[in-house]
Parts: sequence; C-alpha cells; structure tokens
Amino acid sequence: MKRRILVIALVVILGLLFILYRGTRPKGLIAFVIDDWGYNKRNIDLALDIRRPLTISILPNLQYSDYVAKEIAKDSNMHDIILHLPLESETNIAVEIDTIRSNMANDRIVSILEKDIESIPGVIGVSNHQGSRATRDKRVMGIILTELKKKELFFLDSLTTPDSACSYIAHDIGLKCALRDVFLDITDQTDLENFETYIRKQIRELAAIALKRGSAIGVGHNNKTTLNAIKDAIPELEKQGIKIVPLKTLVR
Repeated sequence: MKRRILVIALVVILGLLFILYRGTRPKGLIAFVIDDWGYNKRNIDLALDIRRPLTISILPNLQYSDYVAKEIAKDSNMHDIILHLPLESETNIAVEIDTIRSNMANDRIVSILEKDIESIPGVIGVSNHQGSRATRDKRVMGIILTELKKKELFFLDSLTTPDSACSYIAHDIGLKCALRDVFLDITDQTDLENFETYIRKQIRELAAIALKRGSAIGVGHNNKTTLNAIKDAIPELEKQGIKIVPLKTLVR
C-alpha cells in the first residue's frame, strides 16, 4: 500500500514538473547577428546596452577592427565575435581589402583567411561579407571551410545567393554551420521613417519563423536604427515566448 502511494506521488510530482517545464520552455529561439563592424567606433555602447546576446561580425584589417573586438570582449559573457570574411560578389561593388576571389590560388586563399582570423582577437566563427560569386564556388569554399574546421570555428552562411554551396560542403566535412533566415535592414536607408518600419516588419517575420520552426537567425548591420529596432522589439518577442540566444547555440 505504501509503495503504491509512493508511486502515485512520484507520478504526480513528475507531471507537475513536466507542466512547469512546458510553461517555462521557450517557444522559439532567435539569434541576432550584426555585420560590418570595424569602419568606425559608432554604436558599440548601443549594442552593449541591449543586454541580450548579440553576435558581432567584424570586418578584418579596418582601422577599428581590433578596437571593436576588444571593446566587445569586455562583455564576452553576453556577446560573441565572429569574422566577417570579404568574399567576391557578382557585382564587385564596395570591395574590401584582400577580398577572396574565385580566381585565386589555393595557397593565396588560405593565406588571406589566416591573416584575417588572426587580425581579430576572440573570434569563434566566420560569416561571409558579400560573396554571391565566391560562395557558389565549391573549390573556394571547400578550402575555406576545411580551414575553419581545422581551427574549430563555425560558419554562418549569410546566403547572399540562393545557389550557395556552403551548407553542402559543411555537411560533407562535418563543419558546424548555420544559415541566415532574414536580412533585417537591406533597403533604402535614406528614407528613415520607412526604413524603421521595414526593420520592424523584418523582425516580425523573423519571430514568425522562430515560432514555426523553433529557431531563426536574423542578420542586420551596424547602424543606429537597426540596433534601436532590435532593442525596442525584445519585450514583445519575449512576451511571445521567444528567447534571444547567441548564434553559437544555433549552429549544427
């Protein structure tokens, strides 16, 4: 009799714990990645003030690349740093120094990649800056992703082209990888009112994906409007049961 009572009590306790767990478990996860740091010192304080995990994607070899990395590292428990690796685009517009191109020799690609990684302290992963041509090139991305695996870094494919080969290569070599779901702020930034409206709409789309699929990755850029929009959206996102998490938790 006593044993039966103990079993019933245990079942009740487990049931209550399960209900409690379901009530507190996030309904969706979102990672925010902010690109194009290193051109200037702007918006670092604003990013830190968000007080939720952000992944800061820094371009290499710019005047303030090292400075931004070190400032963000002061709050390393909250924010992560990844390298925003310049790769060749179809348009070839706004090309960065030492952009990796499809016609480069293997050793040149490795040399640039290693120099870029070393230029930014504390990187835990890499994303592509532009790259609509290079990310379609299996040879180029095979070299890059293989090197990242050796260095135990993950890769975020910004998906600047739907024809990217990165996820297939990453799967084949066993590299941790993630794919961008929504660009938050690719539109005309001269029309500030509509730009803010656009970003808010993109964040709502990101939330819908997270609630439907369990997680979503949003990529924005280092500007005040984007960061303020993210900060303002967080209370509503969390009200919906969405948790803001570091990108590293969503790589597979």
